Amino acid sequence: MQRPRYKRKKRIKLKICQEPGCGKQFWGHPIAKYCPEHRDIKNRQKPKKDYDSIEKNNMLFRHNYTDVVEIAFKCCMVGCDNDFSVKVFPKQFVYPRFCMEHRNAFKRQNFLRNLRRQQAAQKAQEPKKD
Repeated sequence: MQRPRYKRKKRIKLKICQEPGCGKQFWGHPIAKYCPEHRDIKNRQKPKKDYDSIEKNNMLFRHNYTDVVEIAFKCCMVGCDNDFSVKVFPKQFVYPRFCMEHRNAFKRQNFLRNLRRQQAAQKAQEPKKD
């Protein structure tokens, strides 16, 4: 006796397109994400990159020097009074805002954290006025 062959059922479900702003309903396989229109990559939106401002970590120093000059700047970090020198080049206007001790983001956050701890310790040592 011959047994009947197993036939796979087609699992087709009513799905919603995952493309932002589309929301069309379509019949598709359970792993399908996009409607027939957005299955082609050319018809999907490209994610836009968010760029940080240049002035977040750097400063714009407008000048009209024609030679390379070394100038001293103060660190813009709150609580830091360090001076640092920068070579100023002609036709270049973007220069670092912070001294070498606070150049990267981790060192700046760590400095602020330590500054807050010191201020809290000083407040705790002050005598209470009644």
